[in-house]
Amino acid sequence: PGENTPENLQIIIDETERLTSLVNDVLDISKLHSGTQVFEMQRLCLTDLIEKAMQRYVKLVAGGYDIRFEHGDPVYIIADQNRVLQVIYNLVNNAVTHTGPDKKIVISETVVGGAVRLSVTDTGEGIPQDQLHDIWERYYKVDKVHKRSAVGSGLGLSIVREIMKEHGGRYGVTST
Repeated sequence: PGENTPENLQIIIDETERLTSLVNDVLDISKLHSGTQVFEMQRLCLTDLIEKAMQRYVKLVAGGYDIRFEHGDPVYIIADQNRVLQVIYNLVNNAVTHTGPDKKIVISETVVGGAVRLSVTDTGEGIPQDQLHDIWERYYKVDKVHKRSAVGSGLGLSIVREIMKEHGGRYGVTST
């Protein structure tokens, strides 16, 4: 009695969504590692896909985040649309989690030597040089502090790595 408040119901909804996301991440990484993930390769406009993905962050922008997408002419790639969206979401979500007090995130799409480079930059405190290679590992988190509401499963960048490998792409990180 008295516990069925809108606030408590919202906590239940939020925790259910968090657990659903975790289960989906575990399933995705398992499929990617086992080679059972089916990719539907098609020609698509990466620029339009990123613009579409940015719609997910409208509320964050309204709440004070400065999330920008910088690009030139539209870029076309051959890829699995859902998996590319997953890469974009995982990279941007990671930046949202770790950006600095100015809440600035820049997504940039450039063409370099016939290849497209997608960069996601935030203004957070950065990653120590000796830990840079570890961020692509499953469940790895630079800060081991338990911040359930702010930090995800530790699978997002591992999923990015596996999707990029399957597409024959490269991935990397720089940090200061």
